[in-house]
Amino acid sequence: MAVPQERLRVTERPLAVPLETARVSWGGVWSGFLVGLGVLLLLSTLGLAVGVTTADVGQGQGAGARALGIGAGIWAGLSLLLAVFLGGVVSSRVSVVVDRGVAMVHGVLVWVLTTVTILYLAGSGIGLGMSGLLGVARGAGAAVTATAGGLSDLASGDVSQILARLEDPNTIGVVSGATGMSQEEARSTLADIRQRVEAARNDPGRAAAEARSGVQQLLARAGDRASQAAQQAQPYASTAAWMTFGAMVISAIAAIAGALWGARRADDRLFRT
Repeated sequence: MAVPQERLRVTERPLAVPLETARVSWGGVWSGFLVGLGVLLLLSTLGLAVGVTTADVGQGQGAGARALGIGAGIWAGLSLLLAVFLGGVVSSRVSVVVDRGVAMVHGVLVWVLTTVTILYLAGSGIGLGMSGLLGVARGAGAAVTATAGGLSDLASGDVSQILARLEDPNTIGVVSGATGMSQEEARSTLADIRQRVEAARNDPGRAAAEARSGVQQLLARAGDRASQAAQQAQPYASTAAWMTFGAMVISAIAAIAGALWGARRADDRLFRT
């Protein structure tokens, strides 16, 4: 009795699946990661070239920077999605993966490697268009640290060094930037501290105490200004954080979708009738 061709195909299909497809292929994962990273670098370079070429220098500085920033963010997101999708496809096709579970693992591994590499490059100063999202907290922390350090140095050293710093014209700009004072107000405040230190010049301990007292007042004012700036920046930082989280989730889905699509294509190639 002849066996129907359809039943024969159904019976033989599971036996034709290589045992290696049930395991994660790191060769395929690394191939997908490298292809995805190459695509991301290529698209980032293309976006930079197009953005610089088409930038409207006739616009106002704020409007032009805002438009360029929005365009760069959109392009970076699309580039990342395409890169991890293609990386997922390659990770499955190169390994001839036909198992959906293994394909999903391949996609997740490609996404993890790509994300870690982007974070490393961003920390090294190579943002790939993502620095606007990844550098918010880092930049704010660095600014606060620099401000506190610059003001604290005013009361260090002996009396002559303290007076020299208080008389330095550059100190006015440091105080003004840290505290939000006008140039005249900063100059007047520094002059008052200098007079008190000069009056106690023959008593180094008292002179240092007068300098520290004046610096503490400046630090308190700088702290109030920093708190106000942090409150104003909080909505923007919150939005950036949620956008980063959303981008990571969507990119992970894209990598898994690419790996599943690649597995389906490999399955069709192996078992085409």
